[in-house]
Amino acid sequence: MVQHNDTDHADARQGPSKLAESPKPCAVQPTHFHPFRDQRECDLITQTVDYLNHSGFYWGPLEVDEAHARLAKLPLGTFLIRDSMQANVFFTLSYQSPEGPTSVRVLLKDGGFSLAGSKHTFSCLFGLLGYYIASPKKSLSMPYRGEAPQSLQELARRAVVRSFGKDSIQHLPVSKKLKEFLWLYPFSI
Repeated sequence: MVQHNDTDHADARQGPSKLAESPKPCAVQPTHFHPFRDQRECDLITQTVDYLNHSGFYWGPLEVDEAHARLAKLPLGTFLIRDSMQANVFFTLSYQSPEGPTSVRVLLKDGGFSLAGSKHTFSCLFGLLGYYIASPKKSLSMPYRGEAPQSLQELARRAVVRSFGKDSIQHLPVSKKLKEFLWLYPFSI
């Protein structure tokens, strides 16, 4: 996300600058994310955020107290993903556990995602979620997408992926536009 300060807007209102002036360096606002270690890590997080934005259960910079309040009266295993407020962590998984709402850091290490305190690492955040959803412990069961009803398109996309699988999307006898829509979120979660 790019943030502008008042001088950025003031410059824009004044119209085009004189040609003789040299361009000023762009001031980058700090974020709570740590710098990427390499291009691979940048690509992984960029793709993950794109998928999360289409998931319906990504809440962005939601504070822990608000996440826990949203989950407090929901069934066991209901979860959401939010931005971590810890500077060296990208995401946090908040879920309803038997002890009440709980939050666990999602760590990125060696090109994979893992939960803090877990030895299991996954190349994709959705693989991690799928593992814990399928786990016999049933720690996670269903994502929390809010109170508003989901669109028929979103429900249909997940149903198609659940029925045919992510790897079959490219072979489905549907239009290119529909395949592109399916690829925006190729997960059944």
